[in-house]
Amino acid sequence: MGSAPRRARRHDPDRKERIVASALEVLASDGVAGITHRAVATAADVPLGSVTYHFATLDDLVQHAFEAHVDALATRFEARLSSCGGGDDLIDTIASAITDDLASHPNELAVTYELYGDAVRRPEIRRLTQRWMERAEDALAEHFDRTTARLVDVVVEGLMVHTSIAQQPMSKDEVRALLTMAAGGAPTTTEE
Repeated sequence: MGSAPRRARRHDPDRKERIVASALEVLASDGVAGITHRAVATAADVPLGSVTYHFATLDDLVQHAFEAHVDALATRFEARLSSCGGGDDLIDTIASAITDDLASHPNELAVTYELYGDAVRRPEIRRLTQRWMERAEDALAEHFDRTTARLVDVVVEGLMVHTSIAQQPMSKDEVRALLTMAAGGAPTTTEE
């Protein structure tokens, strides 16, 4: 009696990235406390064994998901800032990064909030958030002195948290006004 025919293997070169993207979906909907290998496998439409093959522990999976999230947000923020000049254009660009990029993507805000909460408890996530803050500050320091860049970054971080939980979201004009106050006539380092 012959053996059963082998199932054709599914060609899926982006499976690991899809698992990470699905982990971000689960983090957005259920938080760190609700993430499981099974929930991510279901969201990614892959066998459970695929998730555990690529990510032996949930901590490893969450770490990779947060790394992907941070890299995407930081890269987008850096690109926005590098494409603008100084003055009002700079403040408008930063305001747009908050109101257009973040506030209009509630899943990203939810994941960011989960990231902050997890950073309080896990040193490796705290290091990841520190690298993110350094990238943001470096991007801002291309336009402001280092102290002002740090202050503006703190305001941006605070606005992100506020936006994620506020009943009444701030308007773009309110965000712009807060950023202008934080920048407070600080010298910019734009090139002429």
